[in-house]
Amino acid sequence: MPGKLPETGFLYTDQQGTIYRFIGTSRHWQTMEELLIFQEEEEKTLYAVPVPDFTKEFQKAENGHTSDLLLRFLEADSNEEKLSILQKNRPEVTEDLLEAAAQSMDYALSGESEEMQFLDFENYLRTKIKYERKRR
Repeated sequence: MPGKLPETGFLYTDQQGTIYRFIGTSRHWQTMEELLIFQEEEEKTLYAVPVPDFTKEFQKAENGHTSDLLLRFLEADSNEEKLSILQKNRPEVTEDLLEAAAQSMDYALSGESEEMQFLDFENYLRTKIKYERKRR
């Protein structure tokens, strides 16, 4: 197959700027042509795109997955949910995402390595959760 295939869960844009999330692959039931399945982010409509069209028409959205994680973090209703999002997505959590998440909570990260920064922020969230429960 020519060109690089999309990564599951990542965001891509077409030439008009519409954002799509890559869901997976499928095959046409008669021709067995491989199709790429995308879900349009706003309307949630599914689209099947032939591989050659994908390589010509789509590009990866800048920081697509990282931006999605940060957005989910920012929209979380509780600190428990924020902590869960970080922990469940640890392999995808970058230093930039950690910095943005910490800044959103007016917290300055400490620690030299990315792993130490992650642990530091994780402890900060646990502390907030602990003391918020005591107030109730």
